[in-house]
Amino acid sequence: MKERKILTKEELKERAVRFFDRYEKEIEQIKDLLEIKLKQICLAYTIENRLPPEALIVTARTKTLKSFLKKLEKKGWPQFYFPTEIITDLIGARITSWFLDDCSRVLDYINKSSHFSISNESIEDYIQNPKKSGYRGIHILASVSYDSVQRTESGEISVVPEEMITEIQIRTKLQDAWGDITHEFHYKAKHLGVNDDNLENFLSDISDRLLQEDRTLIKFRDVYQSLADDKLKKGKREGFKDEE
Repeated sequence: MKERKILTKEELKERAVRFFDRYEKEIEQIKDLLEIKLKQICLAYTIENRLPPEALIVTARTKTLKSFLKKLEKKGWPQFYFPTEIITDLIGARITSWFLDDCSRVLDYINKSSHFSISNESIEDYIQNPKKSGYRGIHILASVSYDSVQRTESGEISVVPEEMITEIQIRTKLQDAWGDITHEFHYKAKHLGVNDDNLENFLSDISDRLLQEDRTLIKFRDVYQSLADDKLKKGKREGFKDEE
């Protein structure tokens, strides 16, 4: 087997730029496809569990070339043929849930879907095992199938089935807000060389308190649904009164 040539940083950068020039439109289409598939899964989940559609919100994004190059820089410019061998979150989606226990249950729905290929090793559960900073969420590396437009060796254009690794995050609305604030202040501060254990402790403490509120929201939901069930049963027993 022929060994790959060791490329310089500039050559790797050129390869990444060429990849974006060639696949940018296709990447956007895969992102849209990922978002549609996840929205359908979440819709099925909310119907099954008597939740409003807004209880699970799906968003998706693709990394910009600038962000992509920055991540390669952070990784020390490892050798690659396709950049997606190194960067697994080129396409990412986030599911934001009203309720904490729905996070793991939605993961089960995704796992059972024929649209995705997921191994147990590609799931990181930071809800069960939160990071030191207090971050809580579920991260999944999932291969999504799509149709790729390619040119054959004979020069013909054909559509062939392909797969691409995508990253899916699942977390509650409260933890999502915590994550946004943390990213804005904490990680940007660390990037500037500002490291403070007290800051870490503050963030972890806030996350712990939000976890308690997430658990309270589950109790609220269960009480509400129980009252709604009682109301429905009562209505069915009494029926509709005739107007006098």
